[in-house]
Amino acid sequence: MLPDGPIIPRSPSLAGIEDLRRGYTPSTHEARKLIEENTKQLLSEQELIDAELERLSARRRDISRELEINQALLAPVRKLFPELLSEVFKHAVQGSSTWTRFSLCVLCGVCTTWRAAARDTPLLWTSIDLDYIIDMDDPILHLQVQLSAQLPLRVYRWRNSTAGRISPEAFFDALSDTDASRVEEIEIEYSGDKLSKMRARNFSRLLVAEVSIVDSCASGALGFLASAPALRDLCIAVGYPCSNDEVLLGSPVPAVPNFQCVTRLTLGINNDLPVSAFVSVLSQLAPTLNDLIIVSNEVSNWEEAERAVTFEMPVLCTVELEAYTHKVLTYITAPVLHTVTLNGDDLCLAEEDPTESLFDLLSRSRPPLRSFTLRDPMQGSADTLLNCIERMAGLQRLCMEDNKYRATSSPRMVAVLEQLICDDKKPPMLPELRSLSVQFEGRYRVSSHGRADVVAPLSQVRLSRKEPRVCAGQAVVALEEYNGPAL
Repeated sequence: MLPDGPIIPRSPSLAGIEDLRRGYTPSTHEARKLIEENTKQLLSEQELIDAELERLSARRRDISRELEINQALLAPVRKLFPELLSEVFKHAVQGSSTWTRFSLCVLCGVCTTWRAAARDTPLLWTSIDLDYIIDMDDPILHLQVQLSAQLPLRVYRWRNSTAGRISPEAFFDALSDTDASRVEEIEIEYSGDKLSKMRARNFSRLLVAEVSIVDSCASGALGFLASAPALRDLCIAVGYPCSNDEVLLGSPVPAVPNFQCVTRLTLGINNDLPVSAFVSVLSQLAPTLNDLIIVSNEVSNWEEAERAVTFEMPVLCTVELEAYTHKVLTYITAPVLHTVTLNGDDLCLAEEDPTESLFDLLSRSRPPLRSFTLRDPMQGSADTLLNCIERMAGLQRLCMEDNKYRATSSPRMVAVLEQLICDDKKPPMLPELRSLSVQFEGRYRVSSHGRADVVAPLSQVRLSRKEPRVCAGQAVVALEEYNGPAL
């Protein structure tokens, strides 16, 4: 409780001040002197009051913090059993890129209960961040190896150069055989030359590897993964510079070890290499590859190599291709392919039509496509797109997105929609179509409104496919799902 009276009592006025206030002054000089002395006294009192106010404000802030901490003790999470608290912690770290820091700085720093629960949750200690480890004697590393309780480990390093931190080659070279066999996932960004000098370890449980090669390319940059018999998911990103001579003399891409089980491949082409440079990689992994994703910049700096022969990808089911990488379709056949996603160049730098490559594939084989997504400025030929769709008789999901910036019409999309309108007297296009998505998006903005020329045919498509029907003797299923502008 604060006292009832003033915290700092007011000092009495100087002698003669009251007389001055009443107008009785012996002289102007003496009156000025008395006023100045009184001013100094008042300013001194004001400074004392300001200091006291600052002290009280600081104390108020301290009390507020203590109240928050005190009230937090009543939070339901404080009453959870350790087993439930452990499950909450597991959920909290999922998808976190700072897993190690979160476990150490947050979960272990709240209270002894949280610290004990975190230490007794092995999953929290399985993610080893090399950007956070100084050397192999780092107590954090030993703590993680100990508390992870033989669970599979995840090792990652996001930055190519981190001063004062352990290098990937030093870490993997010093890692014990037992701990190396526990590694289930590796994510690393490093120079190609340095990667090629890393010795292969027995990664018998490795399932996922993401390797970003920067600064330089070396043929053996992926050699450290040679003993990974269980590898399923492989991501290779190339960002090193290449000269014209290097590209002309040979494909400056790393050699891929003889993986027997890779089912998913992601290629990140960040240095504008032609997609033909990776044909040898794709053909090598073709026997087991189910999913293929290729991302790239908008335009390649080099011409694609001429196609000599195509190769078969016998179990390839899904492909997602960005910008100019659609050309990979001209090098392959895929007899069981059922999902294709083509993300075109929304900046229109190359003015390419990705459906030309798709038509090349569909002209040579008829895979049982069930889903087709085209995100593109829609500047290509409507006939080419229609010819592709005509070869997708069993298609069940169609997504078209015109992403040309500031476009006011979509004639290519209109041509497709007009053919999708059902008529009792003509054979239907895509009789098994159950899901239709029509979108309009430009870079840096999304439009929820349809373009004027699209509204009428789109409305007719939805109306004509509202219920199951028969057109020219062929059954047509009802459109069950629609995603697009409100009509």
